This record gives sequence, C-alpha cells and structure tokens, in this order.
Amino acid sequence: MAKVSVIIPTYNRAHVIGRSIESVLNQTYRDIEILIVDDGSTDETYNAVKPFFLHPQVRYLRHEKNKGHQAARNTGIRNARGNYIAFLDSDDTWIPQKIKLQIDALSKKGDDYVALCGFVEEENGLETRSFEKPYEGYVYPEILASPGPSFASMLIPRDNLRQLGFLDESTLAQADWDTCISLSRLFKFTTVNQPCVRYSKDESDAVTKNMQALAFGYRHVVEKNRKEMLQFIGRRGLAKHYKAIALSFDDADDFLCCRTYMLRAFRNDDRDPAIFLFAFSTLFGKRVFHLRKSIGRILRRRKDELPRV
Repeated sequence: MAKVSVIIPTYNRAHVIGRSIESVLNQTYRDIEILIVDDGSTDETYNAVKPFFLHPQVRYLRHEKNKGHQAARNTGIRNARGNYIAFLDSDDTWIPQKIKLQIDALSKKGDDYVALCGFVEEENGLETRSFEKPYEGYVYPEILASPGPSFASMLIPRDNLRQLGFLDESTLAQADWDTCISLSRLFKFTTVNQPCVRYSKDESDAVTKNMQALAFGYRHVVEKNRKEMLQFIGRRGLAKHYKAIALSFDDADDFLCCRTYMLRAFRNDDRDPAIFLFAFSTLFGKRVFHLRKSIGRILRRRKDELPRV
C-alpha cells in the first residue's frame, strides 16, 4: 500500500483545525501521514493540535515567522515521506472515502496523472453549492481558461510535484489555480466524480476576505502565464481574464487598476458587448461605471417578481 502524505498548512486556526485533522484520521485508506505545518501562528494552535500527537502518523512542523500558505505547503512537501501528496486547508474537511477513491483512480490511470474530486460548499451548517467538474486527460488549455480545482481536491504523485520545482511562494492568492496550471502543463488529470471535500465558507481564508489580495493574485497568475494563454486560449480568452481582474480591482476599491485592466480586456477583444460597455463606461469615471450594479439589481429584482409558470 502506497503511503499518502497529507499536508495541512495552518495559521491562527486553533478553533477549527481539529475537525480537519479528524477528517484525515477517519480516512478509510489507512497508510497516511499527516504533516501539520504551523505557519507562525500566534493563537493557541499548538495546544489545539497537541492531543493529536498521540497518533504516530501525525507530525508537527513550525515556521517561527509567518511565510504564507505556499511556503508552508513547500515545507510539507520537503518533509513528506509518502508516494503521494494531498493538501487540506485547516478549515475544510474530507469525506472518509476521499483518498481511497483517488488512489483507486490513479491505480487505473498511472502516475503520470493527478487525481481530482468534487466539493461541497457549506455555510452556517447548510450546503450552498456542489461542484463536480470532470477534468480528464490533457486539460492544460482548459485550466488556463478558467481558475481551476482547489488544493483540497488534489492527490498528486510526489515525484510530479518535485518536477515543478516546488510551489510558487510569490503567489499569494489563486495559488491553487497557479499550481494546477503548472501540473496540467506536464501531467494529465483524472477526476473522481463525487464531492469529497467539504469547504467551509464560515471560516474562509484571510486572503479570500482581502479583495485587494485576490485582485493582485489573479493578476499575478495571468501575467505569469500570459504567453501560454495567448497560445492556447487566444486573445478572447485572455480578455475574459482581464475583465475578471478589472472587476476584482473594482471590488477592492481600486478604480484606476479596474479601468486599466478593463481597457486591456477591450484591446484583446473588441467584439464582446459586455467588455465594450464596461470599458467605455470606465472612461466616464467610477460613478458611471457603477451604474451597472444598480441596473443589475433592478433586472434581478424584476426577474424574481415574474410569475412562475
């Protein structure tokens, strides 16, 4: 039986990390080691995870200073002893069959594959969204076109990660997408068509709450892979990313960057009506550009008021 190393990076999650660790200990696939990488926490994280040290498969690693989740994942990779590596954020959980299903999938495909799975979003104890998108075979253009699977859904042969030269620690947001791009450039993907990850929106990562970090992270990944995006998804595909970056900067209250990237979107695709209207309206300032939000709310309200047939 091949050993699986599960890397759990954490920073100030003492109040929730226990349930993540429990979900790994409850896996039906038993040959697992758990590497808790404490990225310089200042709360009670150590005391929260200490009881789990009674389990021989649990190892605790600590950064004295906070370095970011990608650096924590790299520390885990360097210390991993398993043939396969999986990642789990310290506020998310897995169903008990997650690793077994993915190991079975890779045993059929081979170690030149990465195994993925679906996920369920939960908020206030209620399921808000289920996501199951099958990625099969060579999916590099597909991953370039749209932000891809989350870290928690991946099971990766360790040698494949080694070939990447570890994870890009300068990627502060959209790091899972950046990693999927790098993996899909070299390896094929296969998907377990079952939601195996339970993603908690109650305890969303501090980065996901920082709209500016999200905007900068999206821009970093796109600019880093811009040449390949032009080659595989074309100028229209790149324009969609620039539009998304622009809207992210607008959400972060950075209208100048919003206008810059909306105009870049238009320069790459001047036939998309939405991009044209958005880009044109940015020339008249923030107030005019934000009319789209008011119009959108009115249209949604009217749609909700229509009689159901």
